[in-house]
Amino acid sequence: MALIKCWECAREISDKATACPSCGAPAAGLSSDVKPPPSPVAVHYDSASDTFSGTMALITKLAMSAVQQLGWKLTDANENIGLVTFETRMSFGSWSGVSCSLNIEEISSNAFRVRGAGKQNVRGGQLLAIDLFGEARSKADKAIAKMKDLAR
Repeated sequence: MALIKCWECAREISDKATACPSCGAPAAGLSSDVKPPPSPVAVHYDSASDTFSGTMALITKLAMSAVQQLGWKLTDANENIGLVTFETRMSFGSWSGVSCSLNIEEISSNAFRVRGAGKQNVRGGQLLAIDLFGEARSKADKAIAKMKDLAR
């Protein structure tokens, strides 16, 4: 029996193990000769499953790029939790713009689904922020549509 390093967590384990007891990585990846599959270097969109393929970092950067190309203000991006937030300009239904968030959910290895939400900003002093005609939601949907276009 020899000790080898787990390719996933780098802990020393037995070469006879079927999986790493620490992180659960499968035995096929435990051999020092076997390397993990390479990480994707580009994002692709699959319309049949409505998913993006890539890494969380790549999908987050794609979302940021989509928001910026639409001319909106990027307010925050966190690739660790898969969240991108942004604000739009003043519009018909919102004097101070719309605040939106894009949530990136990993549904399987290197496969992600993006969901969006929006609300009217209340910075302009209004007492009530109504989503007139679904405008806030449509801004989030427009950002996701732009992501799909950029990933094709």
